[in-house]
Amino acid sequence: MSQLTSLWHYLNASGNFSTAVVGVAASFAGAWGAQVAIFRRDQRREIMAILRAVNEGQALCFTIGNNFMSLKSQHLIELLARFRETEKRFESFLEKAKADPTLPRFLLQADLQTMPITKVPIERLETIAFEKLALGTKTLALTIELNKAIDAFNTSTAARNEMLTKWYEGPQMGHDEMLFRYLGVKVEGGADEKYKQTLFAMESYCNDCIMFSKLLSEDLNTYGNRVRGKYRHHIFWRLPRIAEADYSSPKAQALMPDIQDYEQWLSGFQPRPTVGQWIKIWFSRKKKPVTLPK
Repeated sequence: MSQLTSLWHYLNASGNFSTAVVGVAASFAGAWGAQVAIFRRDQRREIMAILRAVNEGQALCFTIGNNFMSLKSQHLIELLARFRETEKRFESFLEKAKADPTLPRFLLQADLQTMPITKVPIERLETIAFEKLALGTKTLALTIELNKAIDAFNTSTAARNEMLTKWYEGPQMGHDEMLFRYLGVKVEGGADEKYKQTLFAMESYCNDCIMFSKLLSEDLNTYGNRVRGKYRHHIFWRLPRIAEADYSSPKAQALMPDIQDYEQWLSGFQPRPTVGQWIKIWFSRKKKPVTLPK
């Protein structure tokens, strides 16, 4: 109030009132324009930082997904195919052995090659998702699940490598004992399915890493395009385009897990109804019949 009073006294004491008003208005407009320019500059920097973080997250998702797709293609598919083929051959051998006990012993061809522990930039991706972007619950949950899947895959890989090392460096096993441990064959004392279950766990966790990185990439793409579209009228800002991973090639589609295996997880993140949907729900609700008093 004191500033307004001082301004009024200044204008009233001025010899040329209209000139003084114009001068004050010009000063105000200049100050206001400067503040707007500063705000626009800071806003542009913030939006540019968000879009760059989205694109960085997209690149990390693609790197992680491509890493596990390559691992699946180069190692896991053949490893699991040989294991399942050995299972089928052994089941067929058992059927034939029932009819002909004189058959020679089953020849086990085990794949006992260790696999490297996978290192991917998941920590950087978590920093972007949780600290640099204002993402929704589903996208943050995808980041957490991806981290868990990577850790579980490496844990399973390390467990398999440790088993193979013990088989090599430990007491020498006979052919039958090796066969029973490798295939998890049920015997009188039970079945040792540790190797078999570990191998199948690696397949499951590898698929999780591929699918969660793809879903996270899609969510980041949606978020980035929404932010970019909100400020698209600023034609002089030159906002960067949002990157999009392409998994449409036949090779990528062959390595991609079935989305139906993740429907139960995805069902926990149903989108909230829009205003139009709420109105439709409101008018489509069943009204209770009114009972008049007798």
